[in-house]
Amino acid sequence: MNICDCINNRRSIRAFTDKVVESDVISQLITLGTKAATGSGNEAWGFAVITDKNEMKRLSDEAKKHLLQSLEKYPYFQQYEDWLKNEKFHIFNNAPCVLLIYGDVNSHWNVYDCTLAAGNIMNAAMEYGLGTCWIGFAEHVCDTEKFKSEYKIPDHYKLVSTLVVGYPKVELDPPSRKPAKVFVKG
Repeated sequence: MNICDCINNRRSIRAFTDKVVESDVISQLITLGTKAATGSGNEAWGFAVITDKNEMKRLSDEAKKHLLQSLEKYPYFQQYEDWLKNEKFHIFNNAPCVLLIYGDVNSHWNVYDCTLAAGNIMNAAMEYGLGTCWIGFAEHVCDTEKFKSEYKIPDHYKLVSTLVVGYPKVELDPPSRKPAKVFVKG
C-alpha cells in the first residue's frame, strides 16, 4: 500500500471481527513501531500485549466503574457518561488484541517517542488488513501499580498509548478533515 493512500484512508476502527491477530503480525507491528523517530535516540518505549478476552472484559468493566466514580476529576470523559453506564459498552470495542505502549519517564522525550511509534503501528496495520483505534479510557486501569506488576512493567514506565488492533467488520469511507490552521509571521 502506498503510504499516502494509507494516511488518506486510515480510520479509527471500533467494530472488529472475531478473527485472531496472529502473534507474529503483532510482533511485526511492534517492530515497525520502533522504526519511529526518537528524541535523542532514546527509544524510550516498552510494549504489552493483551489477547485474552476475559482479561479485556475485566479491564473494561474496571475502567468504566473507575471513570463513572471519578467523572468530576476527568471532565474530558463526561461526554461519554452514557457509554460508560451501558453494560454492553466495551472500552476495547471487543477487539481481539490490545497493544499498550509505555514510555520510560527517564527520557524527557518518552511521550513523543511512544506517540510516533503508535502512529507507525496504526498506519502499518493497514498493510495487514487490520484496523486500530487509540483508546483513552484505559489509562486509569492499565497504568496502575497492580497492572504494571502483573505484566512486569517497570515502575519508571508510564502508559502513553492504548491501541486496539483487529480485522474491521466494515470498511469505512476516508476521513474528512477541516483545513489545517497555518500560522505565518507578520
